Amino acid sequence: MHRQYNDYGMKWGLFQSPSVKIHIARGLLGFGFLALTLSYAPVLGWWALLPGAAALVSFGGCPTCWLVGLAGTILSRLDGEPTSLCLDGSCKKFK
Repeated sequence: MHRQYNDYGMKWGLFQSPSVKIHIARGLLGFGFLALTLSYAPVLGWWALLPGAAALVSFGGCPTCWLVGLAGTILSRLDGEPTSLCLDGSCKKFK
């Protein structure tokens, strides 16, 4: 997978997150918005597309994109890449 550096000097791919916890939180938020969209679509009509758009932003695309990012996040952690945002410069590698 193509690796790129973010503003904090960490490497991760297009769909990955800095940590598995952050990625899981994004997924829970996205699936919550998706459930809200599907359950209230008959009541709200076109307004139900607003939480649908929020779900797409949370997923970083579609749910499949989120799953690809989850796999990439887990694999990059197993590769020993930094697992936190490293704001203070004390990045530790997972071994």
